[in-house]
Amino acid sequence: MDKKFPSIFLAASGAFFVFIVGLTGYRIEDARQRNTAAARERMTTLEKSAVSLRDATGGLTTPQFKKGMRALFDAEPRLLLLSIHSDEGILYLVTRSKAYLRDPVELTPDWRGTPSYVVGKGYEILLSAPLAPGTGTAGTATLDTLSAVLGRDDLYPVVRDDVYLFLAFLLVCGVLMLIVFGVQQDPIPGRAPPAAGPAPAAGFAPVAAPGTRSPETPPVAAPVQAAAVQAAGPARAAAAERSLASSRTGLVLAEHLAARLEAELEAAAGGDQDLACARITVDGPFLQGNLPVVYAEIARALREAFPVPDLLFESGDDSYSVVLPDTGVDAAVGLLEDFRAKVSSAPIEGRKRTLSVGVSSRGGRLIEHTTLFEEAGTALAKAMREGGNQVIGFRADAARFREILSGSVR
Repeated sequence: MDKKFPSIFLAASGAFFVFIVGLTGYRIEDARQRNTAAARERMTTLEKSAVSLRDATGGLTTPQFKKGMRALFDAEPRLLLLSIHSDEGILYLVTRSKAYLRDPVELTPDWRGTPSYVVGKGYEILLSAPLAPGTGTAGTATLDTLSAVLGRDDLYPVVRDDVYLFLAFLLVCGVLMLIVFGVQQDPIPGRAPPAAGPAPAAGFAPVAAPGTRSPETPPVAAPVQAAAVQAAGPARAAAAERSLASSRTGLVLAEHLAARLEAELEAAAGGDQDLACARITVDGPFLQGNLPVVYAEIARALREAFPVPDLLFESGDDSYSVVLPDTGVDAAVGLLEDFRAKVSSAPIEGRKRTLSVGVSSRGGRLIEHTTLFEEAGTALAKAMREGGNQVIGFRADAARFREILSGSVR
């Protein structure tokens, strides 16, 4: 990816964040100011209505006055408290919650003084206005109102629009990223495409066909390869890992089988576990040069049947090898029999293909990897001599094997 793109993306994200915060603050403050102006207008209207009701009903404490004021209060949902008080105490009080009234805590007829209220800073406003004295009215009365200037109804549209803007920003960023990735992955006009197949990593000899060796490059020992890969860094280590596999089948190349089988045998012996090795050959004949296609298809089926890819190996132009950790010969024969039956049940290149399989296992013995591989080959040869399309296991006599090692059998 172009190095400029992350910087541009971060700058755009920062600008969007500043914009969304500024827009949100502006809309909230605008709603607060509009509701504050409406509360002041409402206060003027209530003051005039209270004076008219007082003069019409004959006082501030008559039932008709209280009924009229309650109707005015109920008609204004943003009105939280309405109070009329004088030196004689509270003459009229209606509130949506006692929590808005700090003093008096309990309203009693003998209470005197000026009431105090609990006002939420920033989202509520307290307004007061003296009522004009009426005919025969002693003293002056004061009208107090507590109104909400910022509530859920004001915040919901702001938050909803912010979410929509954020989703739109993410959508635009996603589209731009797809465009940038698509442009950068297009081939450059006039440049030849890379050669097919994985390139050999530094420290590894070019891969030759199974059973052959490149005359130009001498073989490199495995420890030297590992040291070269580690020195080359993670990128070349990944390339070396990929170079172990064949480009035509995806299986590990035959030249790596011996080292891996030896390592697995040592691990099995150290953990007192079994280990099986299977050798598979595709039964012929192959006409019209269709062996490579059949070979690749069976390799694909092998990768699907045995999910550990680094234990599946090419072993020639028509053969494969499989290493099965912690598996005895009988269990291995069962697994390979299932695989043989699966391959023979589906046509490949217009006809059914069969496999001959030989299997051997460590069976509690301390043996070399060459011995295990040769035993599997002996079982494979027997399967081929007997007509193919079968799995044969090499079952060693462990007791006799131990006797031979101890020297008691000559």
